[in-house]
Amino acid sequence: MNINISDREKFLNNFLIPVSKVSESAVLKLQPGSINTLIATNDNTIIVSASYYDEGIIVEKTLNIPDIKKFCRIISCIEESALSFSIESNNIGYTSPSVRFKYHLYEDNIITLPKINIEKLKNLAFDGKFSLTQGAIMSLIRGSAIATDTNKLYLSCKENSIHGDLTDLARANTDSYGMKLAENYTGQQFSKPIPLNFEIFRIISCMKFKTIDAQLITKMGVLLFDTTLESSNIKFVVSALEN
Repeated sequence: MNINISDREKFLNNFLIPVSKVSESAVLKLQPGSINTLIATNDNTIIVSASYYDEGIIVEKTLNIPDIKKFCRIISCIEESALSFSIESNNIGYTSPSVRFKYHLYEDNIITLPKINIEKLKNLAFDGKFSLTQGAIMSLIRGSAIATDTNKLYLSCKENSIHGDLTDLARANTDSYGMKLAENYTGQQFSKPIPLNFEIFRIISCMKFKTIDAQLITKMGVLLFDTTLESSNIKFVVSALEN
């Protein structure tokens, strides 16, 4: 059985690398036209649903990848732009005039999948929305060099503006950094800041995009970030931390 990938760069940069920032391992489910995965961070505060689209994929198969970062490094060693992998019972193989490798897979049911239904999540009553530019996220990443004692970002709104503050309200004498993230918020106003795992913004910053859309359930403190890249779509479900 072979899997054909038409564009190595898009497969790597717009799908595998963002996935590798979230989880060490992943279950990739192949079906005609796409590869899909559902993963989460260790504390389940960030859940990601990612899809890669390629008409060259014509098989149905589940691949249990034990180490996504290693798999990314292997793919980056290939010089060809179009790839064709051979799939055996317990490994992925690749052979070209310049590179060959065999990467072994886990058996089914070893990797734990997040317990969430993404389709049902789409139907929840989101009561706020905004979008972030890549420039705003990169400014936030640079500012995080000041607030090194925390991994919490408190999200707040002031009319149509969304602000982010890197600090820890549960601790005294914590360095902080804050900035306006967006000026396009619409929906329910919320007076109590929502604490998020700042890691979500580090993960998002590894992708190349113009804007990323966000929907918010203010009472639950749940955000859904959604971005479409070339040949892929990635959704991030983020739950609020305890203060």
